[in-house]
Amino acid sequence: MPIGHWFRISGDHPDLDLPTTPPGTRYLEDNEPATDLALNPALGTKERLRRFLGKHANAPWQGRCGFSSITEAWNSAVFASRFGKCGSMVVYGGGHDDYFGSDLHAFDLHTRQWSRIDDGFISLETEAFGAGAVYPYAEYENGSPLPPHTYDYVQYNPAGNDYILFKGQRELGPNVKAVAIPHMFNFDTLSWRRGPQHPTAILNSGGWTVWDDKRRMMWGHSGDAGGGNAFLSFDPNGENCDGTFGSWGEIFSNKLAGEANHNAMSVDLTGDIIVISVHSRNELFAIDPNRPEKPILQLRSSANKPRIQEFAALEYAPGLGGFVYYSATNGAALYKISRPGGAGLNDQAESIWNWETLLHEQNSLDPIADARRTSAHNVNLSHTFGRFRIASYADIDVAVLVRHVTVPFTHVA
Repeated sequence: MPIGHWFRISGDHPDLDLPTTPPGTRYLEDNEPATDLALNPALGTKERLRRFLGKHANAPWQGRCGFSSITEAWNSAVFASRFGKCGSMVVYGGGHDDYFGSDLHAFDLHTRQWSRIDDGFISLETEAFGAGAVYPYAEYENGSPLPPHTYDYVQYNPAGNDYILFKGQRELGPNVKAVAIPHMFNFDTLSWRRGPQHPTAILNSGGWTVWDDKRRMMWGHSGDAGGGNAFLSFDPNGENCDGTFGSWGEIFSNKLAGEANHNAMSVDLTGDIIVISVHSRNELFAIDPNRPEKPILQLRSSANKPRIQEFAALEYAPGLGGFVYYSATNGAALYKISRPGGAGLNDQAESIWNWETLLHEQNSLDPIADARRTSAHNVNLSHTFGRFRIASYADIDVAVLVRHVTVPFTHVA
């Protein structure tokens, strides 16, 4: 597999002479719960006729847009390095009025197969979903969380083997009710657990997070929409006397007031620095995780930096020794960002952060154009969030992208 090229690794015609995987595992949509008769039997003559004619199965949890919203409705993903022999990309979400299903899906990078690893909350009563269906603890009756637009509010804890959802929703539908209640899905037990509600944090639309493996905590910054007001951490470890798990750290005020929506954040533990791509400023900024109360610092970039976009992804690649920036707005292009020398954050802020392209000049696949051409549903072409992740194996980093529910899974070496 040559370096710097995109490849399709799933679907009917994968690249690299890879064999196709068994039917029912090739696409994310293959495991949609609405099409599973055991979960969603056809009730009534009209629904049976619809399915007989080959039309899509209706489900009480489908919302306004249906299952395709799990990727296209402002949603993210995580790379779970300990789920499967080579790790898995895990997708979950819906939000607002788009999709109410709390099902969880994984793409195993070793078998190259999609599977539904949790059915989510299944009820044939339409009043269980959407407007008016209020759940005080932001979770359905089976313990799975109501699916918000996840934005960049999800991360993976490798030590605990947990998927972590930083924010919650008490109600979905036209007028959603967000709440600072986290949930964790454990890949060993395949079960959800709930964290405590933060008493003052408002984690509304457009937020972004990063997992800090040194401190074993998740840092999160709220978006501005709906009065988002916080930068704070969440530690998923430990059980509380009320049956919840984990604990919140100290809350700090919004560090980018009026400009907090749809940025991306990552951490370099060798330099002990959190870096943020801020699209409204077209610049990189930094936070000192040892002094989170301090204001963010603007970083200086080299001249070959592209325009920083909203909905983009920023990931640290340990084999490269730098950050990787990717925006679907740029099609196939992606960039390495190298941290300059210097002992402290001020030194790094005063020096130049170098940007360089990682895409080989002979690359032949643009995953965004490919999604536009082949998808059976509407595609929010500019949305990336955490559906772009770095999978690391010894000194090799592989960038992995989930594009859409009916589009082949792609990655770049």
